[in-house]
Amino acid sequence: MLRKRKNRPRASPITVTWFCTVLIEKIRETQQLRMDVQDSEKFRVISELTGVFAHEIRNPMQVSRGFLQLLDEPDLPYRQKEYIKLSIEELDRANEIIDDFLALGKPSNSTYGTVNVSEQLKRTASLIQTFNVNQQVEFQTDIQDDCWMRADPQKLNQSLLNFLKNAVESMPNGGTVSLSCHKTVDGHIRLTVKDQGIGMNPKQVQRLGSPYYSLKEKGTGLGMMVSYQIIHSFKGKIRVESEEGVGTEFDIEFPGAEP
Repeated sequence: MLRKRKNRPRASPITVTWFCTVLIEKIRETQQLRMDVQDSEKFRVISELTGVFAHEIRNPMQVSRGFLQLLDEPDLPYRQKEYIKLSIEELDRANEIIDDFLALGKPSNSTYGTVNVSEQLKRTASLIQTFNVNQQVEFQTDIQDDCWMRADPQKLNQSLLNFLKNAVESMPNGGTVSLSCHKTVDGHIRLTVKDQGIGMNPKQVQRLGSPYYSLKEKGTGLGMMVSYQIIHSFKGKIRVESEEGVGTEFDIEFPGAEP
């Protein structure tokens, strides 16, 4: 006598798809967590190494720079004075690269607070103008007061300084840098830095913020990479529009905050 098999409930295709989707997502999360732990350990080692190397390299650099300044006497021939000047400039550039490496490898000990971006932008623009009086660069500002956000003031200044410095350096023959800062309708803070420099093609724009990518002849790209990381750490978004021979515009948007 044959027994009739009971009809077992079958899982619907929708249920199976949902289950697989959840399972795949959980696997990805587990893999990402494992990678984050590994990256965290690598980051700690890099941080320690950069600190040690920076200290060991800077000591002989400072000694060399000091002796070069002592050798730079008024009665030296012009060519020798140029050699000394060039050597000091290269030592200073190497020191800036070390600073970028330290910023890249240093663990984040950010001190967050409510920051007025308007004041920070005005202060940074004044600083850049002071150091670039001979470059025939004019600043035009349209900055609304009381644009508040949550950020580390020191790191925000570092990123703003880099964006403005790059804008000035992109115009070797002079030009205008336009700065604006406003609140948007949805309560965000929108900051714009626009220059009339050499500009970039789409491929160059896409690579901005990548490690060791720079359009400067002697650039490392670390400054822009660190600036991008800082903006993203404040939950900011960066949009870049550029045209070769016309200029570049950086449009940066942050979540707003109450003062």
